[in-house]
Amino acid sequence: MKKTLIAAAAGLVAVTALAGHHEKGEKAAEAETAMMSEEAMMAAMAAAATPGEPHARLAESVGTFDAAMTFLMDPSGEPQKTTMTVERTMDLGGRVMLEHWSGEFMGMPFAGRSRTGYDNVTKRYWSTWTDNWSTGVLVMYGDYDAESESMVFKGENAHPVTGSMYTMKSVARELGDGQSIMDMYEDYGQGMVKAFTVTMTPR
Repeated sequence: MKKTLIAAAAGLVAVTALAGHHEKGEKAAEAETAMMSEEAMMAAMAAAATPGEPHARLAESVGTFDAAMTFLMDPSGEPQKTTMTVERTMDLGGRVMLEHWSGEFMGMPFAGRSRTGYDNVTKRYWSTWTDNWSTGVLVMYGDYDAESESMVFKGENAHPVTGSMYTMKSVARELGDGQSIMDMYEDYGQGMVKAFTVTMTPR
């Protein structure tokens, strides 16, 4: 039974390897996969699935927070403010951080969900965002900048009015005592402009 499971897992890795190396050609990918032992395949799978330092960094920010948001609906107008509650927990054995946002936005109920993780294979952080103000999903990828001690994510989103895609970038950094700040920028083809700032304060 154990050998059957190992063989099945090895077969799964072989299929994944073939799909991920299509540019090398089918025969070249087959040859590369065939040279890997079952032990090497299982070790690669284990390494891809094992939480590490990046996941521990995410786990350091779990808890309940007050999120003070300052945003601009009109670049020439006055900044608007709102406060939400954010609950952060780790899921899937410490592999993914979940965020539950709740509060009001522009006087209406707001609920948002975020999932953030680190891919051991691509060596990059990833994040998804969904909320009750849309039916789409925002997907962003990023890296930790050790020099500025900040997390920088970039992605694309569809404008709800025009349907055209625009670029988004978030920059988050720690302020100390569990507090952090995140600036979100948007680019509609004329350069990045700050859209809002969120300051997270632990309760």
